[in-house]
Amino acid sequence: MKGVLIVGRKEMQEILKTKSTLILALFLALFFSIIPALGISKADDPAVSLNNSVFYLSLTLGIFVGYIFTGQVFFREKQEKIIETLLCAPVSLRTLWFGKVLGVVLPSYSFSILSAISIILISNIFSSSLLFPSAAVIIHLLIVVPLFIASVVGLMGFVQLLLGMRENRIIGLLIFIVIFGALYGGVGGIMRSDSIVSWLHVGILLVVSVVLVALTAYLARYLSKEKIVTTIS
Repeated sequence: MKGVLIVGRKEMQEILKTKSTLILALFLALFFSIIPALGISKADDPAVSLNNSVFYLSLTLGIFVGYIFTGQVFFREKQEKIIETLLCAPVSLRTLWFGKVLGVVLPSYSFSILSAISIILISNIFSSSLLFPSAAVIIHLLIVVPLFIASVVGLMGFVQLLLGMRENRIIGLLIFIVIFGALYGGVGGIMRSDSIVSWLHVGILLVVSVVLVALTAYLARYLSKEKIVTTIS
């Protein structure tokens, strides 16, 4: 566990050094929270609109920012051959992988929280009554969102370590499109139809994220330092 934390801290420090990426993530977090929040008070049911916005946008934004950071942590290090040095470190490959995932998930999740807080605060400024997310949405924000981000980051990170440089560009983008498209059609449908977010919706996303985490953890058994090195060039 100590090795995972060390690797995770190192990756977060590298992310924080890349100002352009952080500015982009901050812009996305504010833009995609301020615009929807301005319309919540004008909705037929502001409470339902708030729940739907927090439920959908916090998850979507976290995954999108996670996708950006994953490319920086996994693909860029492989492209610049930094990964060769990291593989020589006295830690197991699984520890390295988990640490990298942790280093991406924490900053990505922080932007999800920022987005949710912005939506809540701005919607209350323009609303005549106090608006606050339901218990289901709060649990979704505190448990499901970070777990789902971890599952997506872990899967994309595994692919980027396993495959060659050319395949990475294609497969990584395909994984993101499939997951993002599923969220837009499924979770986004809740937001667009003004349906009430229920515990069932939260439970489904929780199960999906757990399955993805378990699948990626199982697939990680097939990673080896030799395979990673041979796919760098």
